[in-house]
Amino acid sequence: MSYAEQVPDAPQRAVDGRRYGHGMHDNEAVALLRATTLLKELDEEDLLRLASRAVTRRFRRGQVVFTEGEPADTLLVVASGRLKVLTKADDGRDHVLNIAGPRETLGDLNIVEAGTRSASVEALEPSTALVLDRTAVWELVRERPAVAEQLIRALVAHVRRLTGANADLVFLDLPRRVAKLLLLRMREVGRPVIELGLTQTEIASLLGGSRQSVNQALREFERRTWILSEGQTITILQVDRLRRFAGD
Repeated sequence: MSYAEQVPDAPQRAVDGRRYGHGMHDNEAVALLRATTLLKELDEEDLLRLASRAVTRRFRRGQVVFTEGEPADTLLVVASGRLKVLTKADDGRDHVLNIAGPRETLGDLNIVEAGTRSASVEALEPSTALVLDRTAVWELVRERPAVAEQLIRALVAHVRRLTGANADLVFLDLPRRVAKLLLLRMREVGRPVIELGLTQTEIASLLGGSRQSVNQALREFERRTWILSEGQTITILQVDRLRRFAGD
């Protein structure tokens, strides 16, 4: 089955004249939904039902996925690539809130209550995502109340992760936050050679520091031979040392 059907009233953001990309097969879509924290406890029948209601969207690098203030009634599941979550400061500068990679979800809270987007999302690199309408989830919840309990547990875990990220901002200095970001990216790609896909200014915005401080941290890691930096490509040479430094 293909999930290339259009979402009614969805914003038109075409790629090469196509509104949506090619759909995933059943097994691909189900495997992706099962890999998410939010939906991993659902059984095969429930996942297949949700997958049958999802659509596939592809985004080119720099493309807007959705904009702050838009109606928020869908859940995005990242299949490939990375999406940047950001808000605009009063002076017009972008403030990066999060980077979402494969198997991560965006719009979790919109499953509970529809409203407006609290942030904008852009593609950091060519990316693919499944789009799941809120009504599809609630139809399943109404018919199978046990699903609601599973979703609540997943949302609680999501809030705990956010709390942990906020704790890092309070208790870790910027160099250690930079180290944790490098290690996280290494785990995502499964190898020590990573493409950050972010400028130092964007990293500073994400981690709550200044571009100069990020630059100093990376230079210090390189001086200690923990990493080798070549533009936005970074090779982690001494994983254990970087982990001990980050407390990871």
